[in-house]
Amino acid sequence: MISHRKKVYGVIGLAISMLVSVAPPALAASTVTLYKDTTYQTIWGFGAAANHPVNELKTNYNATTQGQILDKLFRTDASNAVLSIVRMEINPYTAAQDAVQTTFMPSSGVTDWNTDLHQRWFAQEAKNRGMNQFYAVPWSPPGWMKTNGSPNNGGHLSTSQYDNFANYMKTYVNQYRNVFGFNIKWVSVQNEPDLATPYASAQYTTSELDQVSAKVADAVHSLNQGVLVGAPEGSNRTASNNYMNGFSAATRAKLDFVSVHDYSTYVDVNHYGKPLIATEVSNFQTANDPSITDGLKWANMIAADLKRGERGWLYWWAVNPAGSTSGEGLINLGANNAFTVNKRLYVLGQFSRYLRPDDTRILASSSDSNLVTIGGKNGTGRASVVLINNSTSAITTTISGLTLANVSGRRTSATEGLTKLTDMAVTGGAITVTLPGKSVTSYVEY
Repeated sequence: MISHRKKVYGVIGLAISMLVSVAPPALAASTVTLYKDTTYQTIWGFGAAANHPVNELKTNYNATTQGQILDKLFRTDASNAVLSIVRMEINPYTAAQDAVQTTFMPSSGVTDWNTDLHQRWFAQEAKNRGMNQFYAVPWSPPGWMKTNGSPNNGGHLSTSQYDNFANYMKTYVNQYRNVFGFNIKWVSVQNEPDLATPYASAQYTTSELDQVSAKVADAVHSLNQGVLVGAPEGSNRTASNNYMNGFSAATRAKLDFVSVHDYSTYVDVNHYGKPLIATEVSNFQTANDPSITDGLKWANMIAADLKRGERGWLYWWAVNPAGSTSGEGLINLGANNAFTVNKRLYVLGQFSRYLRPDDTRILASSSDSNLVTIGGKNGTGRASVVLINNSTSAITTTISGLTLANVSGRRTSATEGLTKLTDMAVTGGAITVTLPGKSVTSYVEY
């Protein structure tokens, strides 16, 4: 006969065993592992275009507001983005056509360097804050070089002007580098050569762009200053790929890089043995979304581009004009010296602050599909990592593969914008951190 006590204990034991048997398995801890010896491309940088909106900043805003915006874009302290590339337009208009975007060569053999004062002001202010990498590209040759006689509405570069245009590009690069002191590091032959638009634009057939690109490359390279020449910079990756497919082997050999815009679905243009950089994208057709939702959209695009081996990433405008409500700028200008900072600027800063020019991307392996990671290291081997938490929930993860004693970090989320985090000591080559849902966090060793 079994005692009452034994019966009770037996029932309890059975119940416990049943609970244990149906309990879900414990989830594996999230991990991020940095592999400093597994290296990929050299980073060129991150940034945005100056273009005509910076004239509005220069002209209509007081020095205090100008300083606040320029600091937010370029300074290396506080919660600033530390952008590392500014994309500049090589202006095509005569002074009578446009007093702001005025060409330095209004007619054949004539030069006027009292032009482009807005972009030169912006470039100097960026340089004053430690930024000195510039990317230059024409939206159109001057009208006198074109078949339609105008910088606007497409038209083609006249065949008789191919050599003049190559010299025009060389002259610009030489003046801006050696007289004005701006480090023009990259020059592109033509912005969106596949489109004719009411504003400055020029169209090229594949054969035309093939010939002109080779001449521009020869002319700029003759300066012997290491300036990189690129093309085709189509309005989307398909356009760039189509041009590259049609270029001669000789022209492709002369190009130093391939440039693309990201206004459509992804197409692989990264198979020509050339460095690739994405130089323009924005929400130009939609109302501005300043939120972290929009920020995460771009963060994931940047990460995907870097994982494919691309060298850098640029948004469209650094500042959006006050009269615009679109999502074309990192910062939106407002009335009466007001402005707003979009989360996309802070997110871009999460990359730009931690993946500096000439850093090398390294493998950063994440065990959690919700956690997208990009790693890098500088010339001394100091590692950095960018972590995108796409989940709505916080993720606790252990980051290993560190070799220095401490890390510092910053975060952008719905309530943060490149906000400084508490420094942490590294233990056994690792740290354990909790990443809020819908956030981008970056760490660097020291």
